[in-house]
Amino acid sequence: MMMDDGEILVDLIRDLFGKEKQHYESKGQIAVNCPQCDEGKNKGNLEINYIQHVFKCWSCAEVNEMKGPLGKLIDQYANKKQKKIYAVFKPEEQTVKEVKKPKIKLPESYVRIMDSSEKYPVRRQAYTYLKNRGIDDYMIRKYQIGFCDKGSHMGRIIVPSFDKEGELNYYIARSWDPHSKAKYKNPDYEKDKIIFNESIINWKKDIFLVEGVFDGFFVDNSIPLLGKYMSDLLFNTIYEKARGEITIGLDGDAFKDAVKLYEQLNGGRLFGKIKILKLPNDKDICDLRGNINEYYYKMKH
Repeated sequence: MMMDDGEILVDLIRDLFGKEKQHYESKGQIAVNCPQCDEGKNKGNLEINYIQHVFKCWSCAEVNEMKGPLGKLIDQYANKKQKKIYAVFKPEEQTVKEVKKPKIKLPESYVRIMDSSEKYPVRRQAYTYLKNRGIDDYMIRKYQIGFCDKGSHMGRIIVPSFDKEGELNYYIARSWDPHSKAKYKNPDYEKDKIIFNESIINWKKDIFLVEGVFDGFFVDNSIPLLGKYMSDLLFNTIYEKARGEITIGLDGDAFKDAVKLYEQLNGGRLFGKIKILKLPNDKDICDLRGNINEYYYKMKH
């Protein structure tokens, strides 16, 4: 008996993400574990509609940009054979070139902490939050850290990123309210198309690859991955431009992901130049205030 289109797509999804947690055949909707945020918790937060050809992770859609046309997900995680299979079923409109997004802008009420009055109550809240996390005035100035006191980003720390030309290419918007339902409210731009703060990276010096922007404040010449994975753009740029050693320092609970990055990078002309940190399971570089010398891990070959 021949399989119909839906069955073929379901099999393809299973090949990519494992057995589903839920499957609503009448809706063409299947729930699987998210490759970005599940980390073995088996929550099934990634929902894929193979009739409408869209997907969304209900846990990390905004933070990791895990949402959009199914083709985007296939491009990111499928091998060549799986991509060829999906190409047969991909809706025609998804093959049309994407409309260019408008130029990214910082939130309207963003103001740099260094430019604001120390007497301003909201500025004091933002500044106190940063100080409590060990972030000093030098870091605040170097990374142009600011805050928003009104609008959709009110009550958030803003950390802008600039490309090699000095143009804004992304920003992090982190709430300082511990009770906030949404810790981050970052722009809807593809993170794999940018290198965070490329404008201040010295490719001739040793480089740190870290998970989050706040981790990057504590180690020199760092590139935040904004997650646990490395984009093709970053990999290719590192391979082409990096001249020093590269240290991978993901959060303590992501050591397996750090090892994958190590294996991905430690080859060709970069062989022997890659180092890795193994942090305590419940710590990250920010928690340790950059005191990481004792956590270098010697990989076995």
